[in-house]
Amino acid sequence: MGNSNSKSVREMRKDAVVKTFFETVKKLKSKDKNVTQEEIFKNASKCAAPRFFVTFEIARRLISSMVKNRRLPIKNKNKIEMYKELYRRYMKQCKGKVGNYTILESIIEEPAPSFYLDAGSFRGIVYRTLGERSLQTV
Repeated sequence: MGNSNSKSVREMRKDAVVKTFFETVKKLKSKDKNVTQEEIFKNASKCAAPRFFVTFEIARRLISSMVKNRRLPIKNKNKIEMYKELYRRYMKQCKGKVGNYTILESIIEEPAPSFYLDAGSFRGIVYRTLGERSLQTV
């Protein structure tokens, strides 16, 4: 992959989710000191993401299926929306000459319109990540 640093996609997503959470807390608390946790997570989960959090291999496999007009083998509506966006960008860049999936590498690293997570999943990632980090300092 293009940016093959030592962090996995999962680690990058955790870092980005936590960063977005704290940015959202700061932004919303500056407007309303009594903002609820539910509002914070709902807002944070709708924020744009720095990239698409999927591996190249999985994206290539699923976009290939979409090119062949096959149904995606997933049920999660957020993930389906993510793959639809990746497919749209892929088709736009390949201009009908499908088969060259190397352009997916750069598309995956483009900013994404969202994290493709609901507020509950976003909350779970934040809680688990902050819990792991606090345990690492003990």
